[in-house]
Amino acid sequence: MKQLVLLLGLALSPLAWAQPNDPTDHLEELPPPQTLPVPPDPLQLVPDGQGVVKFDVQQAVERGMTTHPQVLAANARVRSAYWAFQKTASLPSTQVTVATIPGTNVPGSLPGGNNPSGAGAGFATFAANGLTDTYVQVTQPFMPLGSYTTTQKVALQDYRVAVAEWNGAQVKLRQQIKDAFYSLLAAQETIRVVQNNLDLANEGYTISQKRYASGAGPQLDLIDAGVQLSRANQDLVRSQAGLKQAQATLAPLLNLPGQTAIEGTGSLDTPSLELAYSRLLELAQTNPQIQSALHALERSRKSVTLAEQQAHPTPLLTFLRDLATHTYQVQVGLQFPIDWGQIRNDVRAKEESVLEQEQNLQAAKLEVSSNLKVAFEQYLGAMHNAADFREKVLQPSEESTRITQYGFKRGAVPYVRLLTSQQNLASVRKEYIALLQSVFVALNALEAAAGHSLASAVPPTQNSERNPLPDNVSGQEPDSGGSRAPSGRSDPAARPAIPR
Repeated sequence: MKQLVLLLGLALSPLAWAQPNDPTDHLEELPPPQTLPVPPDPLQLVPDGQGVVKFDVQQAVERGMTTHPQVLAANARVRSAYWAFQKTASLPSTQVTVATIPGTNVPGSLPGGNNPSGAGAGFATFAANGLTDTYVQVTQPFMPLGSYTTTQKVALQDYRVAVAEWNGAQVKLRQQIKDAFYSLLAAQETIRVVQNNLDLANEGYTISQKRYASGAGPQLDLIDAGVQLSRANQDLVRSQAGLKQAQATLAPLLNLPGQTAIEGTGSLDTPSLELAYSRLLELAQTNPQIQSALHALERSRKSVTLAEQQAHPTPLLTFLRDLATHTYQVQVGLQFPIDWGQIRNDVRAKEESVLEQEQNLQAAKLEVSSNLKVAFEQYLGAMHNAADFREKVLQPSEESTRITQYGFKRGAVPYVRLLTSQQNLASVRKEYIALLQSVFVALNALEAAAGHSLASAVPPTQNSERNPLPDNVSGQEPDSGGSRAPSGRSDPAARPAIPR
């Protein structure tokens, strides 16, 4: 056994000179990819009907980025590409063969001489004389000359494509989470508006009952108030169903079961960002979709070079040690391939792949540019419409309803006028919520097109104004100066606290 180990050491020592340089000598060093923790089974996290999970938008995004299966799968592909690159930095596995040739008696052979076939002296003759021969053969495979470094470059581009796809998966998931989150906030705000309308309907119905019972009001007002109350209750049921749907849409994006009750914290305040289109174009240059297509093109170009290098000579190194005759052989040479069409056709196929990837890159640039422009215009339009709607529609409607409600309580306004005013205000408020939601949907699309979170890449505006949705309309009398009565707006401190 010691003799065999020594022989293997002697056999492997000549291979030391064939060890190539470290791949990072001429290629950039790759850091080990991030390993994300494996989350627990989402079906075991929150049983049905137990508790409410609260998130603000940042917490929701952070949870989705670290637990969603799509992001984890993309992260695993990055790690796989990383180790595939490390594989190309290593020599092919050395093949060690230990074999025995059993001895045979060949008629006419002379002990110690040549056999009749004229093969000459050696282990073949040794075996032909009836003696058993044992030998150790060590073979070191190599790649065609020049292809070692090219293979690493191809693997490097594979790694970069995987990283770009991982970033792209995060960009897409971030947009989905934010869209679903602001849809949940809009559903919560809608329920608040509908509940306020229901409270007003209850109040109007009570007043109509008292007036009808005292003979001061017609029965028609009582019937109309009852219809309004029923409609308000139905509207609340529909809004609650919409809230459940919004929760069921957001929950899987956070790796939670669909039945999880989620409460979004925060408010639908219009964003305060200075968005310059030129700056957005700069950010879009590093959009993961473009980066993935760019690295895929570079990979195809390197693959053409690698295919051409398959026609290069391949080094050959073999060491053989005969244990019976105590002889050894070292074979060093070059193997020259004779191409019958496989190499040539493979090169042509790779060249066509380069043309394909060039078109894919151009298509990715056009798509990102189009998405960016469309989202930018949608965002500007949504911001303008929300501000204009608030000033010219929402606030006058609130003022009108406040005055009408005050007049109805004093008996100066018929119930039909109050009913119309309340219905109009509820519709206007829900429309305003939809406008605010459209602002955030456009902003999320803009972030996806730019490939970056704009909150960190774009500075906020100075002296930005918060525009929370107005709360209940009170029935207080307007002051003599014509200004609005106190609106009953809740204190911002009374809103649900954002968990830290």
